[in-house]
Amino acid sequence: MEALTALSLLIVALLGLFATPTQQISLPSDPTYNAGVVEFIPAKEGSKKRLVHDNLGRMKAIIESDASKDLDIIVFPEFVLNNKDMLTYVPDPQDKIIPCEVANYDWFLTEISCSARSRKLYVVINIAEKAQCSSTVDKKCKDGITNYNTNVVFDREGRVISRYRKTHLYRYEWRDTNVMATPDLATFTTDFGVTFGHFICFDMLFYEPAQVLIQHMNITDIVYPTYWFSELPFLTAVQLQEGWAFGNNVNLLAADASNPEGQNTGSGIYAGRLGRLNAVIHEEPNTRVLTAKVPKRNARQTYQPPVAFKPVFQPQLESPRFTKLSLLRDYNVDIFSTKLLNETLTHFNETLCHNNFCCSFNIERTKMQDSPLHQAYQYRLAAYSGTQTTFQRIDNSNQSVCALMACTGAELYTCGHIFPESVRVANKYYFNAITIVGSFVEAERRLIMPSTVDGVMMPLTVDSYTWREEKRNASTQVQMSLISPQQNLLTFGIWANYYSSVRNSHNLDADMMTASTTVSTSPILITTTNAVASTSTVSVSLLVNVLPAVVLAFLLKY
Repeated sequence: MEALTALSLLIVALLGLFATPTQQISLPSDPTYNAGVVEFIPAKEGSKKRLVHDNLGRMKAIIESDASKDLDIIVFPEFVLNNKDMLTYVPDPQDKIIPCEVANYDWFLTEISCSARSRKLYVVINIAEKAQCSSTVDKKCKDGITNYNTNVVFDREGRVISRYRKTHLYRYEWRDTNVMATPDLATFTTDFGVTFGHFICFDMLFYEPAQVLIQHMNITDIVYPTYWFSELPFLTAVQLQEGWAFGNNVNLLAADASNPEGQNTGSGIYAGRLGRLNAVIHEEPNTRVLTAKVPKRNARQTYQPPVAFKPVFQPQLESPRFTKLSLLRDYNVDIFSTKLLNETLTHFNETLCHNNFCCSFNIERTKMQDSPLHQAYQYRLAAYSGTQTTFQRIDNSNQSVCALMACTGAELYTCGHIFPESVRVANKYYFNAITIVGSFVEAERRLIMPSTVDGVMMPLTVDSYTWREEKRNASTQVQMSLISPQQNLLTFGIWANYYSSVRNSHNLDADMMTASTTVSTSPILITTTNAVASTSTVSVSLLVNVLPAVVLAFLLKY
């Protein structure tokens, strides 16, 4: 009997050696990998140290929970771990340091390293980093120390394998956060056969590093921690994430902080033109892990997405809508060419131009019912192409836009707003079909994407519309058509970013501000950034800036 028992124990032990491990790790040969992004509530109460303790504890709990046990990579948002009073050095990825084994870094960095190693998981976090500097070459160097807004990537052993320092800072970050003299181009290669690029939040709207990673380095998968401030009609969080991933046809892992009353919420996992695999946006603060099997680029052709139930469209007088999520308004729309749609018409066929950039609209909608108890959105057609715009009043932008947008009234200034919770809102009409066509000038620095959002701040699914691009001489004709009925629509359009090269002072450097102002009104800059939008602007600029000097020279001569 004792011999039999010993033999049984030996068999169990041998089976244990050869059993499949509980940690599921994707292989390079697999067509997909398992990704997770975390929508995360940052701690708000307590001392600076207490805040970090709180954030760290909840982040570690997620990494070590069942929610992440089958993942290959998990991504946390921007600004949800430490703060400027609790900075840490970050090892250079070239040194291949595992902070869990080296006691030279602050405790919260080493704890995340240990958690990544414990769960054999790639972990991406965002931190406030400190680094050594020289005050002779760096204006923001104080006592030999400067700081960056930094992504840190740990491999399955807890080793720091990549670091990225944010290039395009947001609002007051410019006061005390540093940027690299040359933008970081940060990538890391995984054991499941995918090379990722990564950047942070506001970087998504700029050419370097985001488009350089994709267009010049052929990166197909992007990691994106963010603390996004949602703005109507075109830049709410999931709306931008899905449109950007679609326009570039790349996989995107986007993790946002959850602070809806401060405009911050909206995370997702996207598979390029296949659309979102999993995404959320909230009205109330919410910590949530989103997961998905992400198709690798070379497996897109054979990828079979999970079967999703799509209910049959049923017109509703009242439909769900968000009112508690705070939103910014895009004041750029006030200089767009727009046309108010007649409230009673059900068919519209219009061509609208801004200077020599034109958009064609063909719209059909069906009337449901009138209701004196309800308000209803009115709609404007919009066309714009030029350089007189900004991104959220922070940096200059160069945009071309063809869009249908919702307004709370007949005046243009009501566009980009939503009705408050106290107002009962009706879908007195629903849209059967929308077709928008625009010709967008060719340029190396350009990204064209769909821009849609409904009343619950989610973009339309990619199977709700068709998207066609056709090269025509020096332009690309884009046709976007709604193919399934839609109610509660806030935005439906084509949004193009031509990546302005204007440098801004951010209220820090008076000399730079003067130079920036001079550059931004230069006719030469306008013609090189977007020829479609520039003809009328150049003509006016020449009249204003050049003609007086010519007249003065003529008078002085004679």
